[in-house]
Amino acid sequence: MAKHLRLARLLELLTVIKYHPDWGPKKLAKYFEISEKRLYDDLNELNAANIPLVYNGKGYSYLSMSALPPVRLTIDEALALVMCGTMLEGQKDDVYSKLARGAAAKLLELLPEESRRMVMALEGKVSVRGKGSSELNHALKAMNEAVASRSTIECSYYSYSSGKTTRRKIDPYGLIFRGNSWYVLGGCHSRGEVRTFRVNRMKDIEATGEKFEYPEGFSIEDHVRRSWAVFQGAETDVEVLFSPKLAPLIEEHRWQPEQEIIKLEDGSIIFKTKVAGTLEIRRWIMSWGEGAEALAPESLRQEIAGIAAEMAKSHARAKRIPSGAKKQAAPAAKKKKPRKMK
Repeated sequence: MAKHLRLARLLELLTVIKYHPDWGPKKLAKYFEISEKRLYDDLNELNAANIPLVYNGKGYSYLSMSALPPVRLTIDEALALVMCGTMLEGQKDDVYSKLARGAAAKLLELLPEESRRMVMALEGKVSVRGKGSSELNHALKAMNEAVASRSTIECSYYSYSSGKTTRRKIDPYGLIFRGNSWYVLGGCHSRGEVRTFRVNRMKDIEATGEKFEYPEGFSIEDHVRRSWAVFQGAETDVEVLFSPKLAPLIEEHRWQPEQEIIKLEDGSIIFKTKVAGTLEIRRWIMSWGEGAEALAPESLRQEIAGIAAEMAKSHARAKRIPSGAKKQAAPAAKKKKPRKMK
């Protein structure tokens, strides 16, 4: 394993020297988090492999670059790698999260100045939490570019709540990934406030040519910090009782940045948190079935009780066949032909 780690470091060292010929032994050792002695051993190893390195007075450079074709990353490729690191943030075991953040930081240092500026413009404006998705399509690419360049866009947007499609003018402040969908947080010109837009419902996206300024101190994480996923609402203290069977599943994951778990003698737990709006956490509580009970607030408890009662009625009565659907008849039993007597 150690050999593989060193090989990876040696390969990375070749790239770092290419793009930073002014980095001396001390800075290179700090970058790789190794001692200067270990760095000199690595340099000697490269020289022994017929890779001619020379000290140029400030750092190291190659006598010949013909065997080292440059690695070029597009903005989208660099952004994708940086976002891979953010996908691991917030996990209970953050060992890989720290490694991913470190790798992303090193990647940014190696990018050309213009590429680094574009990617850094998205820092704090792209947030990922949840499972992967196949929605990295034309709309998402257009939003990435608009966020990085602070460009106002226009689009046709379908609202699920109203059932209508309207033309919207939006200042896209940032992107978030929650559940299985991408969302844009941005200033809606028609509503005059920060709104949340689902990317796959944004059609006919066009750049207006106008530029916008981010609200002072705006941060996606701060904006949705109290949201269970993405939607906003009144801040509410929520308490949920989980059965002993479900308790380990709740404890092994960090659901919110600020949460509290109280262990009870019978093995059950009380999960406590504060959320902005109860719609999304209500769905989450109900997804655990009879093993979860909302304790507070009382309004949330009553909502769940009402929905559960209606579901019980629907499942207790005879199964309904939707209008227009044809009832499939059971296949008729095959009649056996009488055997002929010999």
